[in-house]
Amino acid sequence: MKKNILFIIVLVLCLLSVVLGVITPKKYTNDNQIVKKTSNTDITKMLNAKFNKAAVVSINGVISSEKEGRVFADENSSASALKMLREIEKDDTVKGVLIKINSPGGTVAMSQAIYNEILRIREKKPVITLMYDVAASGGYYIACASDRIVAHPGTLTGSIGVIMSSMDIHKLLSDKLAVSQNVIKSGKYKDIGSSTRSMTPDERSLLQNIIDDSYLQFKEAIINGRVNRNDNYNVPKVALTKQILDNYADGRVFTGRQALKLGFVDMNGDIYTAEDTLKQMIMQKNEGIKDVEFVNYSKNYNFMEIFGISENSSTSSLKDIVPNSLKYSKKPLYLWE
Repeated sequence: MKKNILFIIVLVLCLLSVVLGVITPKKYTNDNQIVKKTSNTDITKMLNAKFNKAAVVSINGVISSEKEGRVFADENSSASALKMLREIEKDDTVKGVLIKINSPGGTVAMSQAIYNEILRIREKKPVITLMYDVAASGGYYIACASDRIVAHPGTLTGSIGVIMSSMDIHKLLSDKLAVSQNVIKSGKYKDIGSSTRSMTPDERSLLQNIIDDSYLQFKEAIINGRVNRNDNYNVPKVALTKQILDNYADGRVFTGRQALKLGFVDMNGDIYTAEDTLKQMIMQKNEGIKDVEFVNYSKNYNFMEIFGISENSSTSSLKDIVPNSLKYSKKPLYLWE
């Protein structure tokens, strides 16, 4: 019995040592360079050092206040990004921020929370956003808070609008399964969006008003962030007019190249374009600064990948089939389906 307990203790210690060794924070390099591991002591010294830093923050996946459910999962979620941005705002050694977005959007409130935090940072230091595969709807909403937006020519962006979904399965339940639901409620709208009955015209009108107001807030955010921009940075800036916004804010998506022609982004380029532009903005805002050190505030910890276990299982494949709007049912979403 004692031998078994001792064996378990040794096994647990070995496992912890492997995990801690693999998930050591990594020093930032751009996308085309090798990332080298650094020790916990080194990363602490680097983050606290009194030199001029450019913070790099990544936002991946659906934007939501919900935390990723996997153990040691990808830390580049919107919730962790918001926390990092709040730390960056207070860090005087950070002279500028590079935000990397790869997201189809997400919930309205979380998109607004990140947008507002970026605006607060923008008052103190330059912010630039780099778009990757997709930066649509809420992803574009967030990007509009930055001083400049760089998109790859093939990036998919836009999708300016709001969506809300709910599933109606009452005929399946009643006609096929002979199942009905008894609901006792305090008001006629208390179970609005229920999947066990048809939506009434009054309910549809009420929800449409919510969508319309959220859509208006989206357009106002773009106007405040891009149409009304007034800065002195001597780097490329493309004007977006309110007329073009009104004409194209109908849910359609653009490529990065199309978005540049319309004024929804400022430059087509890659990580080097974003880094070089941010350096110029930092040096223009801070006399005497000749160079900056890019520091990655994001982390990429994934417990499954540490042990070589693929997450492309049948379960995850089934999850991919379900539209994201149904995963966040009965919520107004800045989301591209």
